[in-house]
Amino acid sequence: MKVRFDFVVHWLWTIVFAILALSGLVMVGPRYGWVMNYNIATADYIHRILAVVYVVLTFICIGYEVIRVMRADQKKLAWFMIGREGYQLFTYVTTLVFIITGVIIWVCMDSNMAAVAFSLYIHEKLTYIVIASVIWHIYVKCHALVWPKKTNVKDTHKLSKTR
Repeated sequence: MKVRFDFVVHWLWTIVFAILALSGLVMVGPRYGWVMNYNIATADYIHRILAVVYVVLTFICIGYEVIRVMRADQKKLAWFMIGREGYQLFTYVTTLVFIITGVIIWVCMDSNMAAVAFSLYIHEKLTYIVIASVIWHIYVKCHALVWPKKTNVKDTHKLSKTR
């Protein structure tokens, strides 16, 4: 059985994002603290470790795209995993914003509280938007939005006469 690289990365990214979202929501406050039994320190530790994995996966995807384009000897960057439009582009942009704000939070935690506060605000609000978009993505990919095809009126009439 041959498994495609993008399939493996997609599900790795899914698992990492789910755990990042849960651990991040635990750190937001008491509303979601019950998820990890109000153990904020463990949630912070898990979040930081998986954030590094998330960044590494992002750079692996970008590197994979660059290598794939170089092998194909194309003049422009292919958008295989990243995507030029739609949900793939949304995921790429939000991933970069998550990485930038996360790095600011991590690096400036002891020095620039204004930058940390702004980054935390963006990071948290973006999390809610992305969680809603992930729910939408799952809903669409489960073929819940596939409408039944219209049948031809003449075919329906012929079918009723034969009965």
